[in-house]
Amino acid sequence: MHRVAARLAAALIAMMTLAGFGGARAEEAQDTAFGALKSELWPLAEREGIARDTFDAAFAGLEPDPEVLRLANRQPEFTLTATQYLDRIITPARIADGKAAYLKYEGKLKVLERRYGVSRFILVAIWGAESDFGNKQGSWAVFRSLATLAAAGRRADFWKTQIVEALKIVENQRISPDKLSGSWAGAMGHTQFIPSTYNKFGISFSGRPRGDIWDDPADAMASTANYLAQSGWQRRRTWGYAVRLPDGFAPTDAQEARPIATWRKLGVARETGEPFPKPGETARLFLPEKTNPFTGEKANTLAFLTVANFDVIKTYNNSDLYALAVGLLADRLAAELSSR
Repeated sequence: MHRVAARLAAALIAMMTLAGFGGARAEEAQDTAFGALKSELWPLAEREGIARDTFDAAFAGLEPDPEVLRLANRQPEFTLTATQYLDRIITPARIADGKAAYLKYEGKLKVLERRYGVSRFILVAIWGAESDFGNKQGSWAVFRSLATLAAAGRRADFWKTQIVEALKIVENQRISPDKLSGSWAGAMGHTQFIPSTYNKFGISFSGRPRGDIWDDPADAMASTANYLAQSGWQRRRTWGYAVRLPDGFAPTDAQEARPIATWRKLGVARETGEPFPKPGETARLFLPEKTNPFTGEKANTLAFLTVANFDVIKTYNNSDLYALAVGLLADRLAAELSSR
């Protein structure tokens, strides 16, 4: 989940680059730190009740993975334009696959929506954005990735915590450490949870703790619904609206939150021409880039008003473009599925 881990890794690489730790020098420093990591981690793991056998099995034969550090600086949410990013997430194939995935799990998705209050279409959109509906969960060895990031130095405590949390998963689930795989930054399963998030919010569709987010999409979406609900998702509310701005509109502060009724008085209207359903709701104006990625129109004629649930999506991945892509994909799926 979440690319909190990935964002921290990117900060790490930037810091190492500025400090002059590149090439062979960086690899040498990484090897030295990696060798000390195991002895530093054992007391932390032992305090959390991890068995020594579990700990040793997780670290057996581990070596640094320089590819993990290289990838940390290539996150698409922060390197692509809005058009490029949205075009990557919202594709005809993903929409078609999303409709098929929704129809396969429709009954369970409706149950989750009633239980947690989170839109079933948002759940499917996150599933698609995170792992392409389970087809791209990642095959990186979680312990190797996390240990590489922890040994690199910056935010080492965060990465060490994730290693200990991953050890808890191995011990609680009674699985081999080499079965724990995911993204290069340690996110796992259909909806990409980092270990600490899985241990806190992971749940099965039936309500049991620690659902199977790797092989059971219903458990993965239940875990995601549980996470979003506990992060403040507002029932029966959207994430935001595509809007048109009046000619000459020049907001002095696009980040300032205002009631939708205030935006409406300023001439902001929904792209669809429909009225805003909750004019008292607070919203922010979001201009993703200079041109609209769908029509090529200038940004001063098309933008988005985002409401509270937009920020809840961002707790999953703290990127405006990610939240926008999830919201737009969810709306597209809802529109096409409602017309069947």
